[in-house]
Amino acid sequence: MFFHQNNNNNSTEQSQNPFFYYGGNYPGETAEPFYHSGLTHYALRVSVATHIGKVRGNHEDNFYLEGLYLNDIFRNDFSATYTIHASDGMTFAVFDGMGGAAYGEIASEIAVQTLREYEKKLKKADGLRMLDQLVSAYTTDANDAICDMLTQKHCAVGGTTFSMLYFMGDAVKIYYLGDSRIYSYQANQLTRLTRDHTVANQKVDAAIYTEEEARRSPDQHRLTLFIGSDRKKNGLNADSRPPIPIEFGHKFLLCTDGLTNMCSDEEIQELLSQNYFNEAAVLIQAALQNGGVDNATCIVLEVLPDTTEKDV
Repeated sequence: MFFHQNNNNNSTEQSQNPFFYYGGNYPGETAEPFYHSGLTHYALRVSVATHIGKVRGNHEDNFYLEGLYLNDIFRNDFSATYTIHASDGMTFAVFDGMGGAAYGEIASEIAVQTLREYEKKLKKADGLRMLDQLVSAYTTDANDAICDMLTQKHCAVGGTTFSMLYFMGDAVKIYYLGDSRIYSYQANQLTRLTRDHTVANQKVDAAIYTEEEARRSPDQHRLTLFIGSDRKKNGLNADSRPPIPIEFGHKFLLCTDGLTNMCSDEEIQELLSQNYFNEAAVLIQAALQNGGVDNATCIVLEVLPDTTEKDV
């Protein structure tokens, strides 16, 4: 959470800062204070790219950009960049399917199609509490549908990761399951906003591994949570974090591990600092140059001033 740091007088600081808000400004907020940027008009540059990679025979990744998702027409290699002038209420997500045969591909497709069914409801989400409830309902429905598919195909293990970013006013909300990541890039600093749901990270928490040992361990690729992991259908909730305020120049990266296994955070930060127009395609190309051993998908979102004329 982005808290406003104040070591002096709270009331004075609040009166001087019009963007210091307490909870309640959005329905469902808690009473804890956090910083809002106050942006009311901005454009969003969307860059998306996906590639099957150099080793895999099928593409198990998928993405969702409100109407645009992976399909057979451009399944193995696709990139696009465009600008949105009204992003409030928009959802962006990436998925990395897993399972034997083509079941991972089917699982990520089910997750995307289920998200499409929630598109209008998410667009009209009235505050954080409703948004949380809708995402929880979505992950549960997608999980149950994937589990039914796996049962029908007699597949013991399968599913898909899920990382989603939602624009709400002057902030974004993120949700995630698995090891597909979301990063924030701002003022030349790359910050990971998600924490991989892996056995390796569980062992770090239990003081069995150091962070370096976890990175080198096979447990780094053993997922503990994903859509499809709740085979008993008890209800699956995604991890999330409090709203993150957005500023002009702010970038967000959503990506599958086909990128992060091939490119270090330092390399990703360096590429984002170059401000390429088609940033997602540049990142995917770097992953391919570094080996491209897995399917790779990423979405880069950049907050820009809206230069279009406003209605008076």
